[in-house]
Amino acid sequence: MNNGTRAQCGSCVVEEPAAGPWRACFRIGEVSLGLSGDSTHQPVFGSQIELFRSESASCDIEINLQWVERLSQPLGHPLFDSGSVWKLYEDSDGFVFDFASAAVGPEPYKRLHVDRAFRRGHLQLNRSCLSDPLACNPLEYPLDELVVMHRLGRERGVEVHAAGMCDADGQGYLFLGHSGAGKSTTTRLWNQQPGMTVLSDDRIILRKYDGPGGQAEVWMHGTPWHGEAAFAAPERARIERLFVIEHAGQHASGHAPENKITRISGSRAVGEIMARSFLPFYDAPALENTMNFLQEIVAAIPCYRLEFLPDGTAVEAVRQFRS
Repeated sequence: MNNGTRAQCGSCVVEEPAAGPWRACFRIGEVSLGLSGDSTHQPVFGSQIELFRSESASCDIEINLQWVERLSQPLGHPLFDSGSVWKLYEDSDGFVFDFASAAVGPEPYKRLHVDRAFRRGHLQLNRSCLSDPLACNPLEYPLDELVVMHRLGRERGVEVHAAGMCDADGQGYLFLGHSGAGKSTTTRLWNQQPGMTVLSDDRIILRKYDGPGGQAEVWMHGTPWHGEAAFAAPERARIERLFVIEHAGQHASGHAPENKITRISGSRAVGEIMARSFLPFYDAPALENTMNFLQEIVAAIPCYRLEFLPDGTAVEAVRQFRS
């Protein structure tokens, strides 16, 4: 027997159980995310994001979760279609993310309403699609990444396609690359080095801080959203330079491929990083803020192109390189 109450929420009926509240907090790239609800059971989250669990009475983003009986189609203005499970709409209150899959039915199985500052949100889970609450991870990818990415667009930070690792002395190594550029190969090569910690083999968050004497420092943060090598860690490390990677190819002269490092400067460096960043192109203020941040990154640390061989010589080439 259910002793809870029922309330109307737009076009859906919200079920409000009588059980006590629960709360879960996570911190990814210095963005804190709080999720709370009044359901009978606290959700089970994925093993990777559990590594980023934290404790905070107030988070940068606060989301309340409720189960609903049904979810009708959204009424807002369509902004973006990912071509996969999520679509983005805009309404008078902010943004609406809809998640749908033919595998669970024709209706959206999950919907997130969030304000324009990405500080407050309301997450609805569709009971007609998700029948077992204990088997449902409300922050299941890509929702967790989307929330953090959009919040970064309102701060001084950016998520990039990159592999990042640090050694026992705290020295950070960052390698940006498109899919197929060699991030997983690079990760495996560096992971063989003693004392190495891999923060991620696919997605890294970059932030800029004021160091000693007010000098700008760029730090990279691990994320839960790993690639095929499946590395994810909540640590962070300072980086002194950035490498855009690609596999070494045959020289026009016919010489054998070799490890090669060349400097990338100015607007070209900004463009290279931008092409490997997660950007909300449909959100003009966030996009402008992020582009300004990329210029700050390029001004703070040198950027290089690394053409590498898939063996240990690539690691030595980077470690011995002096700009």
